[in-house]
Amino acid sequence: MIVKFRDITISWLPKAGVIVAFVLFLSTFVSAQNVKFYINTDRDKVAVGETFMLEAVLENGDAKSIQMPDVSPFRIVQGPSTSTSITIVNGKRSATMSYQYMLLAESKGKFKLGPAIVKSGNKELKSNTITINVVDADRSQSISGLDNSKQTLVRLEVSEEKAYIGQQLVVSYVLYTRQNLESYNFLNEPKYEGFFAVPLNDFREQPQRKTINGKEYHRQVLRKVLLFPQKVGKYSFGPVNVSLDVPVDNGRSSFFFRDVKKEQTQTNVLRINVESLPDNAPESFSGGVGEFTMQTFMSKNTATTDESLVLTMTIEGDGDAKIVQAPKLKKYDGIESYEPSVIKDETYTKGDRLRVVKTFEYILVPTKDTTYSFTPEFSYYSPTSGKYETITSGPHQVTIVKGSGKVINPVPNDADLSALSPMETDLNLVKVGSPFFGSGLYFSLFGIIILATGFGIFYKKKKIEKLDQLHLASQSSINIAKINLEKAAVYKIENNKSAFFEEISHATTGYIQKKYNIPNMELGLSADKEHLRKHGVHANLIDQYASIQQRCEMARFAGQYGDMDGLYEQASALITEIENL
Repeated sequence: MIVKFRDITISWLPKAGVIVAFVLFLSTFVSAQNVKFYINTDRDKVAVGETFMLEAVLENGDAKSIQMPDVSPFRIVQGPSTSTSITIVNGKRSATMSYQYMLLAESKGKFKLGPAIVKSGNKELKSNTITINVVDADRSQSISGLDNSKQTLVRLEVSEEKAYIGQQLVVSYVLYTRQNLESYNFLNEPKYEGFFAVPLNDFREQPQRKTINGKEYHRQVLRKVLLFPQKVGKYSFGPVNVSLDVPVDNGRSSFFFRDVKKEQTQTNVLRINVESLPDNAPESFSGGVGEFTMQTFMSKNTATTDESLVLTMTIEGDGDAKIVQAPKLKKYDGIESYEPSVIKDETYTKGDRLRVVKTFEYILVPTKDTTYSFTPEFSYYSPTSGKYETITSGPHQVTIVKGSGKVINPVPNDADLSALSPMETDLNLVKVGSPFFGSGLYFSLFGIIILATGFGIFYKKKKIEKLDQLHLASQSSINIAKINLEKAAVYKIENNKSAFFEEISHATTGYIQKKYNIPNMELGLSADKEHLRKHGVHANLIDQYASIQQRCEMARFAGQYGDMDGLYEQASALITEIENL
């Protein structure tokens, strides 16, 4: 049983009222396991005169009291308010409570906020700190294409116009308007070729007031897309055409109907320059571009030369998950190391960023009895500082003592050779009969064995071929698809999203591979689409297949899970339509 309560909001109550609601609500519904407390903001860079949201979040905790950080030199323009999300899964409850302020930036500079403090149970928890960069207002008051004659404009804005391969960029579709709007619709979308694009579906950014050319506009982010550059080059995207529904003053509006007029606007062209990383990368650099943290753990602090050690390294950051690899360890005399393995590879969204968590496992085998000091390193390129940064963990002190080193000899050193059978000393020759080897009987029996073996191999081969035919008949393309779809249906009921999307991918890809005899070495979306075209599959079915695979890839690599019911029906219908061609 799964029950969800979301977005229960108490808006702009007096501070004491909010805290009382905060305490009563969480003490009733929240499990005290895995308590987390942190602060975040919808933007870490604002201009003088702009507003932003500061939010304190408590996960799975009962709050007795909360103390927000000193927010000077910012001014509180709205708040406090709270919003709550509660989930009950098979009787286990979890909840998230957020406590929000809307702040106005009044002076230029970099300002540190936090930590916030909350009392949960018998513990006092402190949050992280964040830094807000407030820039000069003059930088934000000149926007190309926005003049006094336009009431509404939609722009494409990117977090960085100069980037590196593997760096995470945030593209925002931003609305600036001085009029009421009923709705909007994007008529086209950039394909973002040369980038790995991840739509950000779950983000919250409050509307802001922004003064441009002496006039006040309402600014609202409509959509966000995360981009990871894949190759060097200069790229341009857009413009995007946007249809707007504007209410008509004194029109034929009623309680059930709003009279609107259609207007169209066009975004700017977004330009991004992707450059190569500098050449002076340290040896422990393994592809990470962004901001990262590292933690390590050594399995033992004492071992013998008969045992192995396990070094576990966890990397967390905002770089491209596909290119962040395990760094090389420093070589130690008397230590044999093996290629590291990945035991965890996950992504999650935090604010308007996609974060990756990877855990690597190194197997180390000591061969010498001594004491080692391990200080693992991880290097990444920081676009913020413009240079390679190296972080370390440890040191981990490990003492190695000599093991048993037992070696089993074929003959013991102190073996009693007199116990062996004595050598025969009688050298008299004895006449024996004709030998069997080389005789006629020998060759006759040898021929019978050869013929029998050949017949047996022939019979077994025919039997195997017959069994293979029966196996292939029972494992036809549609049967394989049905098996995978049945598994996906079970995972859907269990709400096992990762396994569900994996089985949907196997169902459709396995069906295509089996039906059209696509070799394993040619598997891939481009190859699959080409095979489907060669076999006369309709273009709309090929597009549906590509859409299913892309959604499964988004789930696998970006943790972006969509509508499972809809995807299941789409996959089932696709297989049925191709089978009926």
